[in-house]
Amino acid sequence: MMSNTLHASAGGGHGQQSAVAVPNGAPGGVVYDTLGMPMSLAAAKAMTKNAIEAALGRALAKLHHESVASIDTTAAIDSIEVVFLVGRFHKELDRKQPNLSKIDRDRWSSLEGVADVLHVTTGGLT
Repeated sequence: MMSNTLHASAGGGHGQQSAVAVPNGAPGGVVYDTLGMPMSLAAAKAMTKNAIEAALGRALAKLHHESVASIDTTAAIDSIEVVFLVGRFHKELDRKQPNLSKIDRDRWSSLEGVADVLHVTTGGLT
């Protein structure tokens, strides 16, 4: 059985790291898609905030047909993009997404903030 783990490497600007999905045999169903998004709950829980941010950055870059290096993780993003990214992260998890209307907008107005919210809320998923 093949699965993917994330290996951090120096990424584009802004001192961020990008995670690259590399196939290898990992126990416990820790599997990621080609963007680094989790394909299982175990994979989501194993992700660091930086790994989540990198996966979200790749998804947003792909959505806008841009390079990952052009994504500024601290810049404000539209609410519809946030909803897309949260939905994309939770796509394979079969769990409820965080209710963004109950979380202060300032916490999820940037890619960095969305990664933080997902990292915190993923820890509580069962």
